[in-house]
Formats: sequence, structure tokens, C-alpha cells
Amino acid sequence: MKPEGPVTWANAEEFKAQMLGSMGKNLGRVILDASLVSYVDSKGLGVLVELTQQMALSGKTLKLCHVNETVRQVIELTGLRPLFEHFDDINSAVRSFL
Repeated sequence: MKPEGPVTWANAEEFKAQMLGSMGKNLGRVILDASLVSYVDSKGLGVLVELTQQMALSGKTLKLCHVNETVRQVIELTGLRPLFEHFDDINSAVRSFL
């Protein structure tokens, strides 16, 4: 999945619905290419946490790649880095599933 723009209170629920729809069409392995995500606020981050936890409970995995510095800092400052697997590029994320 490759969302575009910020993930904030204004669109977090729509983002969540799109992600849930995408999760139903895969084999339990989802890579979120964040290269076009400019910013994530607390609501957007909360949705990412919720999705990651829901996936883990159902035996699925969500991995992030191409996370920009702004989004990375938000994740770091909130202490949520251990919850998310980050990769510099999509190929590394794909290989991590092998």
C-alpha cells in the first residue's frame, strides 16, 4: 500500500478503512510504502498502532518502508519505534519476509 499526503485526524479513518481492505487481500504480509506520507499526527499514529496490533493478533505483519525523517521523528519521540519494523526500501522489506 502506498498512501499519499499526511495521515491526520482529518483522514485517519479513511486511511484505516483502506488499509483494512488491503489486508483482506493479502497473505498476511503488508508493506506500507510511506514515501509519499508527509506527516503523521497523533490520530494517524494511533491508527498505525491499532492496525499493527490487529494484524499481529491475526497472525499478519505490517512493515514500513521509505519513512521520511519527519514521520520517523514522530515515531521515535512517542516511543513507538519498537512496534514498527522500518526498512529503507521496498526490496529490503520484501526480503525480510523470506
